[in-house]
Amino acid sequence: MSVNISRDRRPRIPITTTYKITVINPDGSIAQVIEGKNDDPFAWNFPWLFYGSMFAPSQSSNILDVSGTALFLYTPDVPQDYIGPAVAIPYPAAALCLVNCPGTPNAPYKLKLPGIWLFSTPFSGPAQVYPIYSSLITSVTYSPPSVGENIIGNVGTTNTITLSQTIINSSGSTITVSSFAVVAAFYPVTSSGLAGTPYFIDIAYYNLPTPLTWSPGIALNVQVTFQVPT
Repeated sequence: MSVNISRDRRPRIPITTTYKITVINPDGSIAQVIEGKNDDPFAWNFPWLFYGSMFAPSQSSNILDVSGTALFLYTPDVPQDYIGPAVAIPYPAAALCLVNCPGTPNAPYKLKLPGIWLFSTPFSGPAQVYPIYSSLITSVTYSPPSVGENIIGNVGTTNTITLSQTIINSSGSTITVSSFAVVAAFYPVTSSGLAGTPYFIDIAYYNLPTPLTWSPGIALNVQVTFQVPT
């Protein structure tokens, strides 16, 4: 079975997200706070993975990593008629990671750290990172992300998971920030655990209502909170 979800008919998952960007001066004072909400933040990879996992043990699917490389997901075996150029990954024996992810220094991307990635160009059309991958802001210092959660096992409550990351403009130049994305490390899983070097895939994306002018020495603390109803 092959899962085929058109990009303009992505399933709507009842998870919303809010974001908060705190602009911090070199002396630690707060210069600006930007807050927003996205009711449909997810990159098309996310529902593709979600729905694809429910069709095991005989299905296959293709997703794209952040640079546009096709990742061919299959379970339990690669179909005999598959002749594509994509990377073949066993699935659903795969895992996503945002914090303390192994093998990321060897990842073949401009930025070696999953988490929140900043871009100088806004997203347009389908929710994908690879069309604006060349606009990834890399001349700054990204700190490792952290994750906090408030999970309550009661029906009718809203659980939250917050991803937070601080990024400092260490470039010496003023930078324009137009958008950002949540990017996860994606691993095949073997009997020994997470396999080798991960691929990076985009999970969620956001355009700022107004591009942010980011001066040298200024830090941005970016928080994305996923709100999950039960």
